Amino acid sequence: MVLCVKAALKDAETVKAYLLEQGLFLDGYKYGKEDKYIYFPVAQSFESDLTIAFEDRDLEAVPKKEGLKELLADKLSAEELEHLKTSMDQVGSIAIIEVDEELKDKEQLIASTILERNKAITTVLKKQGGHEGELRLQTYDCLAGEDTRETIVVENGVRMKINVETVYYSVRSATERKRIASMIKDGEEVLVMFSGAAPYCCVIAKNTGAREVVGIELNEAGHELGMENLHLNKLKNVVLIQGDVKDVLPKLAQKDIGFDRIIMPLPHTGHDFLDEAFSVAKKGTTIHLYDFEAEGEFEKAADKAKAGAKRNKQEIKILDIVASGQHSPRTFRVCVDFVVE
Repeated sequence: MVLCVKAALKDAETVKAYLLEQGLFLDGYKYGKEDKYIYFPVAQSFESDLTIAFEDRDLEAVPKKEGLKELLADKLSAEELEHLKTSMDQVGSIAIIEVDEELKDKEQLIASTILERNKAITTVLKKQGGHEGELRLQTYDCLAGEDTRETIVVENGVRMKINVETVYYSVRSATERKRIASMIKDGEEVLVMFSGAAPYCCVIAKNTGAREVVGIELNEAGHELGMENLHLNKLKNVVLIQGDVKDVLPKLAQKDIGFDRIIMPLPHTGHDFLDEAFSVAKKGTTIHLYDFEAEGEFEKAADKAKAGAKRNKQEIKILDIVASGQHSPRTFRVCVDFVVE
């Protein structure tokens, strides 16, 4: 018998992404399926915000897959293997990897090995630098497979078209989007600032009883993808607006439009838009402010929320500070949940 995470089939991709990110999978067994549930083998039980249960199952054992380092052991020198980065982000059928300069001559070999190892991957891209500019975009080189930047991702019961080069999208935030959706009550009016290709909007509209979800996105390419994603999922209670939140929200405030919940998924500079968020908040509005903070310094994110409230002569109550992913060694993406009083 093997300890498994039991999850609804509609949540399979979200739960799988979380287990991969946290390194919780137990190798050597096939996944189990029964009725509307999937069973993932795990090394141990754990606490999370996922909608899951733990159950012992009799799973079929399979030979352990060789890792990337093992597959390349006879093709790279010992020194080269030390520089090999085995982690990658998988966005739909696209694998995104980083290659050290010391392995530049071997990057095609590395990419083709990844393609051979994982049949679900049809494109391997290499990051060029980091996320840049106001829109947090990143460029890539195609190393192997189909030379494309577009793919379909499945997350939290929705299908979304994503172009990894023209819109910012984080597959690692799928669990966080599920957490936010689980908090939304029937009839809520929800605002998503910096909505991108509308992952928050789609997940919320598909999985909650929200009355209406409004998304605002500056990036025209991201907005167009968002519109496609609404069509893909046949969502009728979402309104997407292309524009700068600093221009759009004052106009909504002038019309006395307010929201029950405001989501601000822009960790680098989200706190700079708190004035606009408070302009469309009301008593009882819950705001989710994202930030990057060092380990042990998460309270600094709450301090930014408090400073924004003070500047706008508002009283707030901090509900929670949640780590929602690791940005870099000892630096985390955190979310401050707070309510306007």
